[in-house]
Amino acid sequence: HFHVLKLQWANERSIELLSSLLTDSGHLNNNNVHSFLAVTSYRSNEITPILSRYFEKIDSSALVVVRNILLDAISKSDMNVVVSDALRLPLRQTRALADVLYAKTIGNPLYLQVFMKSMTDEKMLSWSLVQKRWIWSIEAIKATPIDDNVAELLTRKLMRLPKDSQKALKAASCFGVHVEESSLRVLLASDVSQSILPCLERAQEEGILEIEDGLRFTHDMIQEAAYDLMSPEERVGYHYTFGVQLAAQIPLSEEANYFAATDHINRAKALAAIEGLSLDQSMNIEFATLNLTAGNRSMEISDFPSALKYLQYGISFLPETKWDTNYELSLRVYEDACLACYINARPDKMIEFLQEILQNARSFDDKLKGLFVLVQKLTSLGKLKESMNKVFFILDELGESFPESEVTEAVIHDTMMLTKSSLDGVSKEDLIAAPRLNNKRMHWAVKLMAYIVPYVFMLKSSYLSLLACRIVNISTKYGMVSESAFGYLVYGYCHITILHDIEEGYRWGKNALLLLESFDARNLLPKFKVLCYHRELMLLLHVDLFTS
Repeated sequence: HFHVLKLQWANERSIELLSSLLTDSGHLNNNNVHSFLAVTSYRSNEITPILSRYFEKIDSSALVVVRNILLDAISKSDMNVVVSDALRLPLRQTRALADVLYAKTIGNPLYLQVFMKSMTDEKMLSWSLVQKRWIWSIEAIKATPIDDNVAELLTRKLMRLPKDSQKALKAASCFGVHVEESSLRVLLASDVSQSILPCLERAQEEGILEIEDGLRFTHDMIQEAAYDLMSPEERVGYHYTFGVQLAAQIPLSEEANYFAATDHINRAKALAAIEGLSLDQSMNIEFATLNLTAGNRSMEISDFPSALKYLQYGISFLPETKWDTNYELSLRVYEDACLACYINARPDKMIEFLQEILQNARSFDDKLKGLFVLVQKLTSLGKLKESMNKVFFILDELGESFPESEVTEAVIHDTMMLTKSSLDGVSKEDLIAAPRLNNKRMHWAVKLMAYIVPYVFMLKSSYLSLLACRIVNISTKYGMVSESAFGYLVYGYCHITILHDIEEGYRWGKNALLLLESFDARNLLPKFKVLCYHRELMLLLHVDLFTS
């Protein structure tokens, strides 16, 4: 079983993961796990479109039994039970007070907790040494205004704390509801928060913070109230300082803290832009590099929206002279931003970033990553012929030209025979032991040819064997890369369909699979399976022809 709190704050990737855990039965297909319990909570007034789609999927799933538990405002009678228990008095003695509190708080437990603490602070509710019980002024409580929003109550509560405690809470609120221990070390060492620990302990005594495994505000609305106490200048200063200190002091191998450092810096920049404030520019290149790394790590964990956000911030930190003074960094940031836009279905921004690369790249090689993203985008739009032609144009620039006119059967046959001759005596052990391809241009050539093989199969099938043989020849000459395995598979397929040599085709298919395993290139498995299944069909047809 597991618990997920505050589901309304989850991003799309987290919701997809949760949905997959609950509705995909594959991970339950074993003898030890037959079912499990998931408890999630969310605020009904903060449902996002992402959350709505999640609820629809869960409700429609035959694998999930859903039980909705509404945690609504407590009733007037329950309110009296809570007040009676808190004050250690009989229900009949607290009923009048509970009625007033119910009217003030609308039955909201958090409102009640904050308001009762406010009553004690303002001496409307106090302990009587004479009567040895809690006493109150019902008229004073009735006359006390309470806002519809609990934020005002929380703000007043925070404002009653000493200035040093307020300052400490402001600083802590920059880290969110929960401050990790590693972030707490930075907070305690910060110049803006000297002698912060005693101040935080005072906040703990007031029930505002819990100090265990770091810091945790007792409620997110308290954290929001503390954050709202700050002026724009304070917010920018705190976020900037914490971001720089996190980046400098915390090992970058700590993934969460690395993202935290980048988030603080980006938050400072965003707030400064909104408020028209200036920000120190001396570390902008370091900040651009931080965002580039954060973007790459986000891509690795398939958090593509966050990746795009980081990369766009990375671009914003680059100077106007970036292509002259920081060429390599600029190229990497724009390349990755271009890819992130493609994955996030942002064609307008993708084209904008691609144009920046094409206009400023110092060589054709530096354009290749951006051009490959363009090829993928054309494919995703269904423009297969345009995508294929773009690849042949790029290959021509790389020195790997193909005939413009339709190739004849004789050319196809001769190409296959020449390649077959060059592979005489090559065993599966030779393939796996072969050196890796280090030539960048040839690597891109093999990658592009392997990419368009399925579309050539559909639109320009006479070129299929030429592509396969070209991949095999480059791999033999320059070394192996993961896409080489796909080239050898297609080469084996062509042995069956063109040379009608089933045994040789089967042998090269097996060799290709072994080569693929040596690279652990699972991303190519779908292509392999499609071609293998098609080849099995060809073999069945061959058997049928010979047996009929």
